[in-house]
Amino acid sequence: MTLLLDLVLVVAGLLLWQRSCSEGDDVWVLFLRSLAALDLAVIALGNGVLWLEIPLLVLALTLPSVKRIEGEESR
Repeated sequence: MTLLLDLVLVVAGLLLWQRSCSEGDDVWVLFLRSLAALDLAVIALGNGVLWLEIPLLVLALTLPSVKRIEGEESR
């Protein structure tokens, strides 16, 4: 069960990294990549605090893209 959860978290971290590659704002890219790197580091370095890591990762994956934010501001 732990291996499956770790695998899901690794995939989510990689998806977050992939999402950062399609953003146009350098600061937003740095923020998303640091979240992804932090997620992958916690998984790689041992028993992370999963009750904290999972909600934060879900929050990070639901953050809006810069294009969507800029689109809302131009209306």
